[in-house]
Amino acid sequence: MPGHQYVMREADRELTDQNGTSTPGLTTAGPMTAWTPSGEEELHAAGYEQSLRRSLSVPDVVALSVSDITPMASLLVIAPAVLAIAGTGGLLAYIIGCVIAVCVASCMAELGSMHPVAGGLYSIVGRVLGRPFGFVGLVDYIGQAVFLPAAIALGIGAYLSSLIPGINVNLAAALMMVAVTAIGCFGISFNARLIFVFLGIEMTVLTIIAIAGLIDLHQPLSILTHPRISGHGGLLASVGAGTVIAGVATTLFSFNGYDSAINFSEETQGSARNVGIALMWAAGIAMVAELVPFFLAVFGAPNLSRFLASATPLTDVIQTNLNGTVKDIVIAGALVAIFNAVLAITLQFGRILFASGRDRAWPTPISNALSRVNDRGAPWVSTLIVGTLATVLCFFSGLVTVVTFTSVLIIVLYALIAAAAIVSRLSARQRKLPRPFQMALWPAAPVIALAGVGVALSQQKASDLFITGAIVLGALLYYTLYLRPRAKTHWNTFSDPETELARLAERDV
Repeated sequence: MPGHQYVMREADRELTDQNGTSTPGLTTAGPMTAWTPSGEEELHAAGYEQSLRRSLSVPDVVALSVSDITPMASLLVIAPAVLAIAGTGGLLAYIIGCVIAVCVASCMAELGSMHPVAGGLYSIVGRVLGRPFGFVGLVDYIGQAVFLPAAIALGIGAYLSSLIPGINVNLAAALMMVAVTAIGCFGISFNARLIFVFLGIEMTVLTIIAIAGLIDLHQPLSILTHPRISGHGGLLASVGAGTVIAGVATTLFSFNGYDSAINFSEETQGSARNVGIALMWAAGIAMVAELVPFFLAVFGAPNLSRFLASATPLTDVIQTNLNGTVKDIVIAGALVAIFNAVLAITLQFGRILFASGRDRAWPTPISNALSRVNDRGAPWVSTLIVGTLATVLCFFSGLVTVVTFTSVLIIVLYALIAAAAIVSRLSARQRKLPRPFQMALWPAAPVIALAGVGVALSQQKASDLFITGAIVLGALLYYTLYLRPRAKTHWNTFSDPETELARLAERDV
Protein backbone atom coordinates (compact mmCIF):
# COMPACT_ATOMS: atom_id res chain seq x y z
CA MET A 1 0.00 0.00 0.00
CA PRO A 2 2.21 2.87 -1.18
CA GLY A 3 1.56 6.07 0.74
CA HIS A 4 -0.46 4.25 3.38
CA GLN A 5 -1.27 6.50 6.31
CA TYR A 6 -1.83 5.23 9.83
CA VAL A 7 -5.34 6.11 11.04
CA MET A 8 -6.38 5.74 14.65
CA ARG A 9 -9.74 4.16 15.55
CA GLU A 10 -12.35 6.93 15.32
CA ALA A 11 -14.28 5.29 18.15
CA ASP A 12 -11.26 5.66 20.38
CA ARG A 13 -10.56 9.31 19.78
CA GLU A 14 -12.71 10.43 22.69
CA LEU A 15 -11.72 8.34 25.67
CA THR A 16 -13.93 8.05 28.70
CA ASP A 17 -12.91 7.67 32.31
CA GLN A 18 -14.44 4.52 33.73
CA ASN A 19 -12.77 4.81 37.14
CA GLY A 20 -14.28 2.49 39.66
CA THR A 21 -15.77 0.12 37.11
CA SER A 22 -14.62 -3.50 37.33
CA THR A 23 -13.45 -5.14 34.13
CA PRO A 24 -14.61 -8.73 33.50
CA GLY A 25 -12.02 -11.26 32.46
CA LEU A 26 -8.98 -9.58 33.95
CA THR A 27 -7.38 -9.98 37.35
CA THR A 28 -6.18 -6.60 38.63
CA ALA A 29 -5.28 -7.47 42.20
CA GLY A 30 -1.49 -7.21 42.22
CA PRO A 31 1.10 -6.39 39.62
CA MET A 32 0.65 -9.52 37.51
CA THR A 33 -2.43 -10.93 35.82
CA ALA A 34 -3.34 -14.53 35.16
CA TRP A 35 -3.77 -13.78 31.47
CA THR A 36 -0.87 -12.48 29.39
CA PRO A 37 -2.08 -10.40 26.44
CA SER A 38 -0.41 -10.48 23.05
CA GLY A 39 1.40 -7.49 21.66
CA GLU A 40 -1.43 -6.84 19.22
CA GLU A 41 -4.01 -6.97 22.01
CA GLU A 42 -1.99 -4.46 24.03
CA LEU A 43 -1.71 -2.25 20.94
CA HIS A 44 -5.48 -2.38 20.50
CA ALA A 45 -5.94 -1.55 24.19
CA ALA A 46 -3.77 1.54 23.73
CA GLY A 47 -6.15 2.69 20.98
CA TYR A 48 -4.18 1.81 17.86
CA GLU A 49 -4.76 -0.38 14.82
CA GLN A 50 -2.00 -2.69 13.59
CA SER A 51 -0.13 -0.90 10.79
CA LEU A 52 3.46 -2.15 10.81
CA ARG A 53 4.04 -5.82 9.93
CA ARG A 54 4.56 -8.31 12.78
CA SER A 55 7.43 -10.25 11.27
CA LEU A 56 10.06 -10.21 14.03
CA SER A 57 10.79 -13.10 16.41
CA VAL A 58 12.41 -12.56 19.81
CA PRO A 59 15.89 -13.41 18.40
CA ASP A 60 15.28 -10.88 15.60
CA VAL A 61 14.44 -8.16 18.12
CA VAL A 62 17.43 -9.10 20.30
CA ALA A 63 19.72 -8.85 17.25
CA LEU A 64 18.26 -5.49 16.24
CA SER A 65 18.55 -4.17 19.79
CA VAL A 66 22.11 -5.42 20.34
CA SER A 67 23.01 -3.87 16.99
CA ASP A 68 21.41 -0.65 18.17
CA ILE A 69 23.61 -0.78 21.28
CA THR A 70 26.44 -2.01 19.03
CA PRO A 71 29.06 -3.12 21.56
CA MET A 72 31.80 -2.99 18.93
CA ALA A 73 31.14 0.56 17.78
CA SER A 74 30.56 1.63 21.38
CA LEU A 75 33.98 0.33 22.37
CA LEU A 76 35.78 1.82 19.39
CA VAL A 77 33.91 5.15 19.34
CA ILE A 78 32.55 5.81 22.84
CA ALA A 79 35.18 4.08 25.03
CA PRO A 80 37.98 6.42 23.82
CA ALA A 81 35.78 9.35 24.88
CA VAL A 82 35.36 7.74 28.34
CA LEU A 83 39.13 7.25 28.60
CA ALA A 84 39.67 10.89 27.57
CA ILE A 85 37.29 12.04 30.31
CA ALA A 86 38.24 9.69 33.16
CA GLY A 87 41.42 7.83 32.19
CA THR A 88 41.58 4.38 33.77
CA GLY A 89 38.77 5.65 36.00
CA GLY A 90 36.73 4.72 32.95
CA LEU A 91 36.88 1.14 34.26
CA LEU A 92 35.01 2.21 37.40
CA ALA A 93 32.72 4.42 35.33
CA TYR A 94 31.80 1.42 33.17
CA ILE A 95 31.03 -0.70 36.26
CA ILE A 96 28.81 2.02 37.74
CA GLY A 97 27.19 2.62 34.37
CA CYS A 98 26.50 -1.10 34.02
CA VAL A 99 24.67 -1.19 37.38
CA ILE A 100 22.56 1.84 36.44
CA ALA A 101 21.86 0.41 32.98
CA VAL A 102 20.62 -2.90 34.44
CA CYS A 103 18.23 -0.99 36.69
CA VAL A 104 17.00 1.22 33.86
CA ALA A 105 16.57 -1.82 31.58
CA SER A 106 14.47 -3.56 34.26
CA CYS A 107 12.16 -0.54 34.40
CA MET A 108 11.93 -0.39 30.60
CA ALA A 109 11.25 -4.12 30.24
CA GLU A 110 8.27 -4.00 32.59
CA LEU A 111 6.82 -0.78 31.20
CA GLY A 112 7.53 -1.79 27.60
CA SER A 113 5.56 -5.02 28.00
CA MET A 114 2.66 -2.99 29.40
CA HIS A 115 2.78 -0.41 26.59
CA PRO A 116 4.32 -2.12 23.51
CA VAL A 117 4.00 0.85 21.17
CA ALA A 118 6.46 2.04 18.50
CA GLY A 119 6.76 5.39 20.26
CA GLY A 120 8.75 3.56 22.91
CA LEU A 121 9.81 5.56 25.93
CA TYR A 122 7.90 8.74 25.11
CA SER A 123 4.66 6.73 24.78
CA ILE A 124 5.32 5.13 28.17
CA VAL A 125 6.10 8.45 29.85
CA GLY A 126 3.01 10.05 28.33
CA ARG A 127 0.73 7.26 29.52
CA VAL A 128 2.16 7.07 33.04
CA LEU A 129 3.33 10.59 33.93
CA GLY A 130 1.01 12.58 31.69
CA ARG A 131 0.95 14.19 28.26
CA PRO A 132 3.30 17.15 28.99
CA PHE A 133 6.04 14.81 30.23
CA GLY A 134 5.35 12.52 27.30
CA PHE A 135 6.03 15.35 24.88
CA VAL A 136 9.25 16.25 26.72
CA GLY A 137 10.25 12.60 26.27
CA LEU A 138 9.45 12.79 22.56
CA VAL A 139 11.53 15.94 22.00
CA ASP A 140 14.40 14.36 23.96
CA TYR A 141 14.08 11.31 21.70
CA ILE A 142 14.16 13.52 18.60
CA GLY A 143 17.34 15.16 19.84
CA GLN A 144 18.85 11.70 20.16
CA ALA A 145 17.51 10.79 16.71
CA VAL A 146 19.61 13.56 15.21
CA PHE A 147 22.75 13.23 17.32
CA LEU A 148 23.06 9.48 17.98
CA PRO A 149 23.48 8.29 14.37
CA ALA A 150 25.88 11.16 13.68
CA ALA A 151 27.91 10.43 16.83
CA ILE A 152 28.46 6.82 15.79
CA ALA A 153 29.00 7.69 12.12
CA LEU A 154 31.67 10.27 13.00
CA GLY A 155 33.54 7.50 14.77
CA ILE A 156 34.28 5.93 11.40
CA GLY A 157 36.84 8.62 10.67
CA ALA A 158 39.55 7.69 13.16
CA TYR A 159 39.52 4.08 11.97
CA LEU A 160 39.04 4.69 8.27
CA SER A 161 42.00 7.09 8.29
CA SER A 162 44.15 4.18 9.49
CA LEU A 163 43.37 2.42 6.22
CA ILE A 164 43.11 5.51 4.00
CA PRO A 165 45.35 8.31 5.35
CA GLY A 166 44.12 11.85 4.79
CA ILE A 167 40.46 10.94 4.27
CA ASN A 168 37.88 13.60 5.15
CA VAL A 169 36.26 12.28 8.35
CA ASN A 170 33.07 14.34 8.10
CA LEU A 171 32.52 13.45 4.45
CA ALA A 172 33.04 9.73 5.16
CA ALA A 173 30.50 9.87 8.00
CA ALA A 174 27.99 11.72 5.82
CA LEU A 175 28.33 9.20 2.97
CA MET A 176 27.72 6.39 5.44
CA MET A 177 24.54 8.12 6.62
CA VAL A 178 23.30 8.42 3.02
CA ALA A 179 23.79 4.68 2.43
CA VAL A 180 22.16 3.77 5.75
CA THR A 181 19.15 5.97 5.06
CA ALA A 182 18.55 4.31 1.69
CA ILE A 183 18.75 0.80 3.18
CA GLY A 184 16.58 1.81 6.13
CA CYS A 185 13.63 2.44 3.82
CA PHE A 186 13.47 -1.29 2.98
CA GLY A 187 11.26 -3.65 4.99
CA ILE A 188 12.24 -4.56 8.55
CA SER A 189 12.69 -8.27 7.72
CA PHE A 190 15.37 -7.47 5.14
CA ASN A 191 17.15 -5.16 7.56
CA ALA A 192 16.95 -7.73 10.38
CA ARG A 193 18.65 -10.37 8.20
CA LEU A 194 21.34 -7.91 7.16
CA ILE A 195 21.93 -6.90 10.78
CA PHE A 196 22.23 -10.56 11.83
CA VAL A 197 25.19 -10.96 9.45
CA PHE A 198 26.83 -7.74 10.60
CA LEU A 199 26.31 -8.68 14.25
CA GLY A 200 28.15 -11.97 13.73
CA ILE A 201 31.14 -10.06 12.32
CA GLU A 202 30.95 -7.63 15.22
CA MET A 203 31.06 -10.35 17.88
CA THR A 204 34.05 -11.98 16.14
CA VAL A 205 35.99 -8.71 16.26
CA LEU A 206 35.10 -8.19 19.93
CA THR A 207 36.55 -11.63 20.66
CA ILE A 208 39.81 -10.65 18.92
CA ILE A 209 40.06 -7.49 21.06
CA ALA A 210 39.53 -9.54 24.22
CA ILE A 211 42.20 -12.06 23.17
CA ALA A 212 44.66 -9.26 22.33
CA GLY A 213 44.39 -7.91 25.85
CA LEU A 214 44.32 -11.29 27.58
CA ILE A 215 47.47 -12.78 26.04
CA ASP A 216 49.72 -10.13 27.56
CA LEU A 217 48.35 -8.30 30.62
CA HIS A 218 50.80 -5.46 31.29
CA GLN A 219 48.98 -3.23 33.77
CA PRO A 220 48.60 -3.79 37.53
CA LEU A 221 45.29 -3.88 39.40
CA SER A 222 46.16 -0.49 40.89
CA ILE A 223 45.03 1.28 37.70
CA LEU A 224 41.52 0.32 38.81
CA THR A 225 41.87 1.14 42.51
CA HIS A 226 44.00 4.28 41.90
CA PRO A 227 42.89 5.56 38.48
CA ARG A 228 45.25 7.53 36.25
CA ILE A 229 44.65 9.89 33.34
CA SER A 230 46.86 11.28 30.59
CA GLY A 231 48.07 14.75 31.61
CA HIS A 232 50.28 17.46 30.13
CA GLY A 233 53.30 16.19 28.23
CA GLY A 234 52.04 12.62 28.34
CA LEU A 235 52.51 12.39 32.11
CA LEU A 236 49.98 10.41 34.13
CA ALA A 237 47.88 12.22 36.75
CA SER A 238 45.51 11.03 39.46
CA VAL A 239 41.77 10.85 38.83
CA GLY A 240 39.26 12.13 41.39
CA ALA A 241 35.82 10.70 42.16
CA GLY A 242 34.10 13.58 40.38
CA THR A 243 35.97 12.81 37.17
CA VAL A 244 34.93 9.16 37.36
CA ILE A 245 31.28 10.16 37.87
CA ALA A 246 31.55 12.54 34.91
CA GLY A 247 32.45 9.53 32.78
CA VAL A 248 29.39 7.56 33.91
CA ALA A 249 27.01 9.47 31.64
CA THR A 250 29.14 8.60 28.63
CA THR A 251 29.22 4.92 29.62
CA LEU A 252 25.41 5.04 29.71
CA PHE A 253 25.62 6.27 26.12
CA SER A 254 27.84 3.27 25.40
CA PHE A 255 25.20 0.85 26.74
CA ASN A 256 22.24 2.78 25.35
CA GLY A 257 19.98 1.19 22.75
CA TYR A 258 18.20 -1.69 24.50
CA ASP A 259 15.04 0.43 24.59
CA SER A 260 14.79 -0.14 20.83
CA ALA A 261 13.13 -3.48 21.67
CA ILE A 262 10.10 -1.36 22.59
CA ASN A 263 10.31 0.67 19.37
CA PHE A 264 10.14 -2.60 17.39
CA SER A 265 7.31 -3.96 19.59
CA GLU A 266 4.60 -3.36 16.97
CA GLU A 267 6.56 -5.64 14.66
CA THR A 268 7.25 -8.31 17.31
CA GLN A 269 5.32 -11.57 17.19
CA GLY A 270 3.59 -13.26 20.12
CA SER A 271 2.99 -12.22 23.72
CA ALA A 272 3.70 -8.69 24.90
CA ARG A 273 6.03 -10.35 27.41
CA ASN A 274 8.41 -10.97 24.50
CA VAL A 275 9.20 -7.25 24.44
CA GLY A 276 10.56 -7.36 28.00
CA ILE A 277 12.39 -10.63 27.37
CA ALA A 278 14.09 -9.29 24.23
CA LEU A 279 15.03 -6.04 25.98
CA MET A 280 16.70 -7.74 28.95
CA TRP A 281 18.57 -10.23 26.75
CA ALA A 282 19.83 -7.41 24.53
CA ALA A 283 21.00 -5.36 27.52
CA GLY A 284 22.75 -8.35 29.11
CA ILE A 285 24.50 -9.48 25.93
CA ALA A 286 25.70 -5.97 25.12
CA MET A 287 27.06 -5.30 28.61
CA VAL A 288 29.10 -8.51 28.67
CA ALA A 289 30.27 -7.92 25.09
CA GLU A 290 31.52 -4.44 26.03
CA LEU A 291 32.89 -4.92 29.54
CA VAL A 292 35.04 -8.00 28.94
CA PRO A 293 37.08 -6.73 25.94
CA PHE A 294 37.30 -3.21 27.38
CA PHE A 295 38.76 -4.37 30.69
CA LEU A 296 41.15 -6.80 29.02
CA ALA A 297 42.32 -4.17 26.52
CA VAL A 298 43.04 -1.60 29.25
CA PHE A 299 44.95 -4.10 31.39
CA GLY A 300 46.73 -5.36 28.26
CA ALA A 301 48.00 -1.91 27.22
CA PRO A 302 51.84 -2.05 27.03
CA ASN A 303 52.26 1.71 27.55
CA LEU A 304 49.47 3.26 29.61
CA SER A 305 50.38 6.86 28.81
CA ARG A 306 50.28 6.25 25.05
CA PHE A 307 47.14 4.15 25.39
CA LEU A 308 45.22 6.92 27.18
CA ALA A 309 46.43 9.61 24.77
CA SER A 310 45.58 7.62 21.62
CA ALA A 311 42.50 8.30 19.47
CA THR A 312 42.34 4.54 18.72
CA PRO A 313 43.54 2.88 21.95
CA LEU A 314 41.89 -0.52 21.51
CA THR A 315 43.23 -1.19 18.03
CA ASP A 316 46.66 0.00 19.20
CA VAL A 317 46.65 -2.84 21.75
CA ILE A 318 45.88 -5.30 18.95
CA GLN A 319 48.77 -4.05 16.84
CA THR A 320 51.20 -4.26 19.76
CA ASN A 321 50.09 -7.58 21.26
CA LEU A 322 49.23 -9.31 17.97
CA ASN A 323 50.28 -7.65 14.69
CA GLY A 324 49.39 -5.00 12.14
CA THR A 325 47.54 -7.42 9.86
CA VAL A 326 45.15 -8.42 12.63
CA LYS A 327 44.71 -4.74 13.43
CA ASP A 328 43.66 -4.03 9.83
CA ILE A 329 41.19 -6.93 9.96
CA VAL A 330 39.74 -5.55 13.19
CA ILE A 331 39.47 -2.06 11.69
CA ALA A 332 37.58 -3.51 8.72
CA GLY A 333 35.29 -5.27 11.21
CA ALA A 334 34.93 -1.99 13.08
CA LEU A 335 33.72 -0.25 9.95
CA VAL A 336 31.10 -2.98 9.48
CA ALA A 337 30.08 -2.62 13.14
CA ILE A 338 29.74 1.14 12.88
CA PHE A 339 27.63 0.78 9.73
CA ASN A 340 25.51 -1.82 11.50
CA ALA A 341 25.04 0.47 14.50
CA VAL A 342 24.04 3.47 12.44
CA LEU A 343 21.55 1.34 10.48
CA ALA A 344 19.90 -0.07 13.62
CA ILE A 345 19.73 3.35 15.28
CA THR A 346 18.23 4.96 12.18
CA LEU A 347 15.60 2.21 11.99
CA GLN A 348 14.74 2.76 15.66
CA PHE A 349 14.33 6.51 15.45
CA GLY A 350 12.46 6.32 12.18
CA ARG A 351 9.79 4.41 14.09
CA ILE A 352 9.76 6.97 16.88
CA LEU A 353 9.12 9.80 14.42
CA PHE A 354 6.46 7.62 12.75
CA ALA A 355 4.72 7.19 16.11
CA SER A 356 4.87 10.93 16.81
CA GLY A 357 3.06 11.60 13.54
CA ARG A 358 0.48 8.94 14.36
CA ASP A 359 -0.03 10.59 17.76
CA ARG A 360 -0.63 13.94 16.06
CA ALA A 361 2.25 15.71 17.83
CA TRP A 362 2.72 18.16 14.95
CA PRO A 363 0.63 20.26 12.57
CA THR A 364 -1.58 17.97 10.50
CA PRO A 365 0.43 18.01 7.21
CA ILE A 366 3.63 17.10 9.08
CA SER A 367 1.91 14.40 11.16
CA ASN A 368 0.35 12.91 8.03
CA ALA A 369 3.73 12.74 6.30
CA LEU A 370 5.55 11.22 9.27
CA SER A 371 2.94 8.49 9.70
CA ARG A 372 3.18 7.24 6.13
CA VAL A 373 4.23 3.62 5.53
CA ASN A 374 5.47 2.25 2.20
CA ASP A 375 4.44 -1.03 0.58
CA ARG A 376 7.24 -2.83 2.47
CA GLY A 377 5.68 -1.81 5.79
CA ALA A 378 8.46 0.68 6.57
CA PRO A 379 7.92 4.27 7.81
CA TRP A 380 9.94 5.69 4.95
CA VAL A 381 9.32 9.43 5.42
CA SER A 382 10.34 9.34 9.07
CA THR A 383 13.41 7.24 8.28
CA LEU A 384 14.39 9.65 5.50
CA ILE A 385 14.13 12.64 7.85
CA VAL A 386 16.24 10.99 10.57
CA GLY A 387 18.91 10.07 8.04
CA THR A 388 18.94 13.49 6.38
CA LEU A 389 19.30 15.43 9.64
CA ALA A 390 22.10 13.14 10.84
CA THR A 391 23.86 13.47 7.48
CA VAL A 392 23.84 17.26 7.73
CA LEU A 393 25.10 17.13 11.33
CA CYS A 394 28.08 15.03 10.24
CA PHE A 395 29.49 18.09 8.44
CA PHE A 396 29.30 20.40 11.45
CA SER A 397 30.22 18.37 14.54
CA GLY A 398 33.18 16.80 16.27
CA LEU A 399 32.88 13.42 17.97
CA VAL A 400 33.45 14.28 21.65
CA THR A 401 31.06 17.26 21.49
CA VAL A 402 28.29 15.11 20.04
CA VAL A 403 28.92 12.26 22.50
CA THR A 404 28.85 14.33 25.70
CA PHE A 405 25.72 16.28 24.72
CA THR A 406 23.86 13.16 23.62
CA SER A 407 24.77 11.49 26.92
CA VAL A 408 22.88 14.20 28.79
CA LEU A 409 19.80 13.69 26.59
CA ILE A 410 19.93 9.96 27.29
CA ILE A 411 20.11 10.22 31.07
CA VAL A 412 17.28 12.79 31.21
CA LEU A 413 15.05 10.25 29.45
CA TYR A 414 16.29 7.52 31.82
CA ALA A 415 15.21 9.69 34.76
CA LEU A 416 11.71 10.01 33.29
CA ILE A 417 11.49 6.24 32.81
CA ALA A 418 12.64 5.49 36.37
CA ALA A 419 10.04 7.93 37.70
CA ALA A 420 7.39 6.31 35.47
CA ALA A 421 8.28 2.86 36.84
CA ILE A 422 7.69 4.08 40.41
CA VAL A 423 4.41 5.84 39.58
CA SER A 424 3.19 2.83 37.58
CA ARG A 425 3.62 0.55 40.60
CA LEU A 426 2.26 2.95 43.23
CA SER A 427 -0.59 4.65 41.37
CA ALA A 428 -3.96 3.10 42.21
CA ARG A 429 -5.05 3.38 38.57
CA GLN A 430 -1.82 2.29 36.88
CA ARG A 431 -1.26 -0.83 38.95
CA LYS A 432 -4.50 -2.33 37.63
CA LEU A 433 -2.91 -2.86 34.23
CA PRO A 434 -1.44 -6.27 33.34
CA ARG A 435 2.35 -6.55 33.49
CA PRO A 436 3.32 -9.30 31.04
CA PHE A 437 6.97 -8.86 32.09
CA GLN A 438 7.67 -7.97 35.71
CA MET A 439 10.95 -6.43 36.90
CA ALA A 440 12.83 -8.59 39.39
CA LEU A 441 14.49 -5.73 41.27
CA TRP A 442 11.52 -3.71 42.49
CA PRO A 443 11.77 -1.23 44.20
CA ALA A 444 15.57 -1.09 44.04
CA ALA A 445 15.80 -0.76 40.24
CA PRO A 446 14.01 2.58 39.75
CA VAL A 447 15.46 4.06 42.95
CA ILE A 448 19.05 3.19 41.97
CA ALA A 449 18.40 4.39 38.43
CA LEU A 450 17.07 7.76 39.62
CA ALA A 451 19.92 8.25 42.07
CA GLY A 452 22.52 7.21 39.51
CA VAL A 453 21.34 9.48 36.73
CA GLY A 454 20.95 12.35 39.19
CA VAL A 455 24.56 12.07 40.31
CA ALA A 456 25.75 11.63 36.72
CA LEU A 457 23.88 14.78 35.63
CA SER A 458 25.49 16.80 38.40
CA GLN A 459 28.93 16.24 36.86
CA GLN A 460 28.14 17.21 33.27
CA LYS A 461 29.33 20.30 31.41
CA ALA A 462 27.28 23.41 32.14
CA SER A 463 26.85 24.07 28.41
CA ASP A 464 25.35 20.62 27.79
CA LEU A 465 23.00 21.02 30.77
CA PHE A 466 21.96 24.49 29.60
CA ILE A 467 21.16 23.30 26.08
CA THR A 468 19.22 20.31 27.42
CA GLY A 469 17.30 22.58 29.80
CA ALA A 470 16.43 24.86 26.89
CA ILE A 471 15.17 21.85 24.91
CA VAL A 472 12.95 20.77 27.82
CA LEU A 473 11.61 24.31 28.23
CA GLY A 474 10.95 24.59 24.51
CA ALA A 475 9.06 21.28 24.56
CA LEU A 476 6.86 22.44 27.45
CA LEU A 477 6.15 25.75 25.71
CA TYR A 478 5.17 23.96 22.47
CA TYR A 479 2.89 21.65 24.44
CA THR A 480 1.29 24.54 26.34
CA LEU A 481 0.86 26.91 23.40
CA TYR A 482 0.12 24.47 20.55
CA LEU A 483 -0.88 20.99 21.71
CA ARG A 484 -2.94 21.73 24.81
CA PRO A 485 -5.38 24.11 23.02
CA ARG A 486 -5.84 21.39 20.37
CA ALA A 487 -6.27 18.51 22.82
CA LYS A 488 -9.31 17.11 20.97
CA THR A 489 -7.39 16.56 17.73
CA HIS A 490 -3.69 16.49 18.67
CA TRP A 491 -1.61 14.45 21.12
CA ASN A 492 -4.81 12.81 22.39
CA THR A 493 -3.98 9.12 22.05
CA PHE A 494 -2.88 8.45 25.64
CA SER A 495 -5.75 6.39 27.00
CA ASP A 496 -6.50 6.01 30.70
CA PRO A 497 -5.95 2.64 32.46
CA GLU A 498 -9.66 1.88 32.79
CA THR A 499 -10.22 2.29 29.06
CA GLU A 500 -7.25 0.04 28.31
CA LEU A 501 -8.58 -2.62 30.68
CA ALA A 502 -11.99 -2.48 29.02
CA ARG A 503 -10.44 -2.93 25.59
CA LEU A 504 -8.32 -5.83 26.80
CA ALA A 505 -11.43 -7.50 28.18
CA GLU A 506 -12.96 -7.47 24.71
CA ARG A 507 -10.09 -9.58 23.26
CA ASP A 508 -11.49 -8.92 19.82
CA VAL A 509 -8.35 -7.95 17.92
